Amino acid sequence: MSKHKKKSFIVIWLEFIPFLFLYCLVRMLPLKIAYIANKTLFRLLFILDRKHRKRSIQHVMHAKIKNNIKDARSLALASFDSFAKLLVEIIKSDQYYSPDKIGVRGCQATIDRAVTKGGDNCNVILVTAHYGNWEVAGTAWAEYTGIPMASIMRPFNNPLIGKIILKSRASKVHEMVNKQGGVKGILKALKKHKIATFLVDQHAASKDGGVETIFFGQPCRTHSAPALLHLKTGVPIMPELTRRVNDDFHFEFIVGELIEYIPTDNKEQDIKNVTQLYTTALEKLIAEQPEQWLWTHRRWLNINR
Repeated sequence: MSKHKKKSFIVIWLEFIPFLFLYCLVRMLPLKIAYIANKTLFRLLFILDRKHRKRSIQHVMHAKIKNNIKDARSLALASFDSFAKLLVEIIKSDQYYSPDKIGVRGCQATIDRAVTKGGDNCNVILVTAHYGNWEVAGTAWAEYTGIPMASIMRPFNNPLIGKIILKSRASKVHEMVNKQGGVKGILKALKKHKIATFLVDQHAASKDGGVETIFFGQPCRTHSAPALLHLKTGVPIMPELTRRVNDDFHFEFIVGELIEYIPTDNKEQDIKNVTQLYTTALEKLIAEQPEQWLWTHRRWLNINR
C-alpha cells in the first residue's frame, strides 16, 4: 500500500473547515439528536461515496461474513452508521463519558487476572481493532483496571483535525508515544508496569514489521510489534474490543483469552505464530457483531490492492 502524500496547506484547510463546522454543531446538540444527524450524513455519504461503499461490501463478501450482496450491503451500511456514532462520541466524550458506563465481559480467566475493577491486575500488551469506540478505550481501560496505559500514535494526515481528536484521546493515565521509535517507548512503559496497546487490524507492510497472517480466511499482513514485545518481556497479550452497547454512551470491554507463548529456537517462526494467535483472536471477537468493525480498510493481500 502506498504512503499517503503530504497534503497541501489549502487541502488541509478545505478539510478542516467542514470538520470544524460539524464539530461545533455536534457539541451543541443533545447526544441522541447528534447521533441521528451524523447518521443521516453518513448514510448520504454511503450513497455518494461509491468507492468506499463498494469496497466495504466487497470486504464483507471476501471475509464470508455474508454470502449475498443484499446482506453484505446492509452490514456495510451498519458499519458506516457505527463510524458516524464514533465521531459524535469523540466530540462529546467530555460531556457524556463516565467510568460507570463501562462494563466488561468475555474470558473469565482473563477478567480474573487483568480486568478486575479495583483489583490487583497484571499489566498486558493489549491488541485491539478499529471497532466500536476504540478512542474511548485508552482512558477508560486505564481507569477501570487501575493501570496506566501507553499507546502508539500515528500522525494524522490532517494535523488540524488530528489536534482536536488527540485532545479526547490523551489523558493523565494514557500516554501517547510517537510512531517513530515508538516500540522503545512502549518497552519502557511495559518495564514500568504500564499497559501497552496496539491497533493491529490494518495492513502492515513488511518494512514496517508486518508478517503474513490469515484473517477471516484470507491472507494479510499484520503488525508484529506486540509479538516481539511479548517474546522479549513475557508480558501476556490480551485481545480486546470496545463494543458500543447502546446510544447512551454505554460500552463494554470484550476480552479474549490471554496469549502466553513459550518461545522456541526459531525466533522468526515464533513471531509469526504469536502474530497469528492475536489476529485469530480478534477475528473471533469481531465476528460476534461485525457491524461495529470498520470494513473500509484495505486489509487483505488478495483484494483491492
